[in-house]
Amino acid sequence: MVKGLLRGFWIAALAFHAACATAPKSTAASRKIRANAPAVVEGSVRDVGGRPAAGLRVRGIPRGADIPWSPWTTTGCDGSFRLALAAPGTYGFLLSWNATALITPSAEDPALLQIAVEPGEIVRGVELVFLGLEWRRFTEAAPADTPSCP
Repeated sequence: MVKGLLRGFWIAALAFHAACATAPKSTAASRKIRANAPAVVEGSVRDVGGRPAAGLRVRGIPRGADIPWSPWTTTGCDGSFRLALAAPGTYGFLLSWNATALITPSAEDPALLQIAVEPGEIVRGVELVFLGLEWRRFTEAAPADTPSCP
């Protein structure tokens, strides 16, 4: 029981900090990376049942101190997304719904991915999983079902 409560606390804390996270200040190294041609990552977000998750925001989260952060993008009706990312760099991914982002302990969580990119590279076919059931366990800000288009 206590272990479950602690786990819930840490997940909620991660959700709070992920939603409030801001990009680090610019450094000489980050400006050098930003001067490179961006890499492009294309893929889709689906729920655990394979249905497209529309209207979720996706952001590449750099796995290095001097890698500049890139803007969010929103998934289309088919769950597709396209991100331009500073390169070279390695990224995990953060999903957001109605201004709330959540990192779960699941091995399938997009934040745990590590996708390396080089300047000008196009990476296609990245599949991210929206863990709706996990989200609903920890936040009321989660959609009632997998987000979809009308």
